[in-house]
Formats: sequence, structure tokens, C-alpha cells
Amino acid sequence: MTSTDSSGALVKAEIDVTALQANAAALAERLAPARLKCVLKANAYGHGVDIVARGLFAAGWRDFCVATIGEALHLREILGSGVTIIAWLYGPTTDLDSALAAHIELGVSTVASIDRLRQAAERTHTTARLHLKADTGLGRNGLAPADWALALDQLRTLGDEPDPCIEIVGIMSHYAVADEPERGETAQQTHIFDLAHRELNAVLDDAEGRLGESDRLDVHIANSPAALTLSPFPGTCARVGLSLYGLSPLEDQDSTDLGLTPVLRLVSQVVNLKDIPAGHGASYGLTFTAAANTRFALVPGGYGDGIPRTASNRAEVSIRGTRYPVVGRIAMDQMIVEVGAGEVAIGDEVVLLGPDGPSAAEWGDWADTINYEIVTRISERVERVEAGGRVGGDGGPQHGAGAVS
Repeated sequence: MTSTDSSGALVKAEIDVTALQANAAALAERLAPARLKCVLKANAYGHGVDIVARGLFAAGWRDFCVATIGEALHLREILGSGVTIIAWLYGPTTDLDSALAAHIELGVSTVASIDRLRQAAERTHTTARLHLKADTGLGRNGLAPADWALALDQLRTLGDEPDPCIEIVGIMSHYAVADEPERGETAQQTHIFDLAHRELNAVLDDAEGRLGESDRLDVHIANSPAALTLSPFPGTCARVGLSLYGLSPLEDQDSTDLGLTPVLRLVSQVVNLKDIPAGHGASYGLTFTAAANTRFALVPGGYGDGIPRTASNRAEVSIRGTRYPVVGRIAMDQMIVEVGAGEVAIGDEVVLLGPDGPSAAEWGDWADTINYEIVTRISERVERVEAGGRVGGDGGPQHGAGAVS
């Protein structure tokens, strides 16, 4: 048995900013004349929001989306005042004043939120810039039809005031099955959304500009699947997340088919090698037993890093360009890889996920989940670095770089 010491982070996520920027450009070209809204929620789908946000800013993108107000405030700290940020997930006791003071645009999914946001705008001496969210069939957040009517009634009342402290800047919804283009529900959702859009336009026009301008609304219902499958494209912009990171939301097409490049490469290293006799077990529960004399490589990386335990005895990793099986149960911090007679040495790089290794979709299959979850669950313990070595969080936005989108 041999072993070696290792310093620094053992598991790293290398982020290819050039690929990220190329994906954004390709998606924007597909969407044109509609605009690309870059979704950076959940730590930029696990890729590291600091690196991703700055990389997109440097390429000229200025339109960003997150889920929570906390995420929005962090993004504002990273990028400063020269970008538009929208968040849509908050509760009845969430502090809205901080969001408005930071000029965060907010989605509205309940009737009560309109009055709460108006009061917050008065307290912070700002105008609340709002996107009304209609539930067109997903059944998640958003105003159901009866609440949509009540919200429009409330806006009509506010429209009679000289300064309602509210500006409606967008209407939004979210598709449920756009990743299955053959299903009819997407067309149904589009129809409902179009009706809601027309109703909102009428309210804004009646208010004569006091609540916002109908011809300047951001109109967005499309996600990554819709952005890649729908033609004609609905709305004035699309909120694109997964595909921005070079991953496919479609079951029958991979990144290459879509002209996208995966942005994340999750790497570790071999820290121990052992000669193992036939009959020897591996990891907790001894769910694997060596059928013949072999070698085990110990590789840092486990469910504490976001690697799914459910992929135990199914997953593979890549060492020196060769795939090897993960044997036994994936533990909190480490996994065992059977390398047999393969040319493997202590210190070798192990590609857990991404280019030169297994794809997020493969990990999704091994873990009985989807590629979205595989990348998003990568934990904070994993160090994010730009491909080439720069650690995320250094520096600030490169103001003026690239054309504003």
C-alpha cells in the first residue's frame, strides 16, 4: 500500500468561461429578436455565481435572473448597478425593502404582494418594478385565474393614483413540458399567457402610463427547453438556465446536437492505491466484492461534495482517458475506483464529471435523477476555479467590456 499527502482543495470545479460566453452568444442568436435573460439561481446551477456572473458581464450581458432575494442581493454586490436583476421567490414575511433599495425587479405571484411591495416602495422612496406572474398550467408559483383577475382589479385602483409607486415592467410564466415538444399543453399555456398579456396591456393603457407602458413590457414564459424547441418563439425574452451552462434539457439530444459546450469540469485526484485480493470488499455495507485480484484507487469526492450516493456501484470516472468503475458505496468524502491493471498512479487527475469524463446526463442516469440536479447539488466545499486556475471571487466586473445585450 502506498499513499501521498495532498494540499489544497482535493475536489475542484473548473469553469470554462470561454465556453460559457460562447453558449450565451449561440442562444442569443437563436432567440433573436427576443432577448436572452441569463438565469444564475442556485449558485449558477452549481457552477459558481461569482465566476459565471463576471464572465457573462465581461461578454456584455446585463440581464440576469435568480430565484431568491438573497441571491439577487449577492448578484448586485458582484456586478454593481449596471445590470438588471429579477427575483421571484419570496414569502409573506420576506424583507422586500432591501430588494427595492437595491433596485431588484420582483415577480408577483400573489395578490397580497402588490400592496406589500407598494408599501415597501413608499418606505424606501423607490418605485417597485414588477413582473406579474401568471400560472398558465404549471401549478407552481404564479397567479391562478381568479387571483389574476383580482390583481388586475387592484392595479386598476392603483392606476387612478397620481403616484402609485409601482411600475409593471414585465409579465411572466413558466412552461411545464416544453422539453416534450409533441405535447399539446405547451400550446395551451401559450394561449392562456397571450390572453393574460392582452388583459394586462389593457389595464396599463387605461392607466395612461402611471403603472408602466404596455409596449415596453418584458414578456417571458420560455425556459431552456422552450428556447431550443419552439418556433415561432413566444415573448420578448427567455429565461435560460441549464443550456447556458452547455447542458441539454432534452432527452433525445445532447450538448453537441444543440451546438453547446459543457462549462463545468469536476476533477479530483488519486490519493491512494491498494493491491486487493479476490474476495475483498469495498466501502460501507460491503456491497461490492472483488471477483479477482485487483487494485483500488481512493478518490476524494463524495456526497458531502454533492456526488450522489445513489450512483454507487453504477458510476464511472475517467483517469488518463480511460473509464473505470466506482465500486462500493460512495461515502461522504471519498469513493473507491477499481483500476485493476490500468496505468494509474497516485496524484493522477480524476475527471468525475464534464469534458474528458462522464457527462451530467450519465450521472443523472446512474443516480436516477436529471442533469439539472447533478450540477446544482455540487456543494460549497468544492472549490470553483476558472479553467486555467483563477479562483472565483477575485476581481470585479469589467465595465464596458462587450456589447450590452
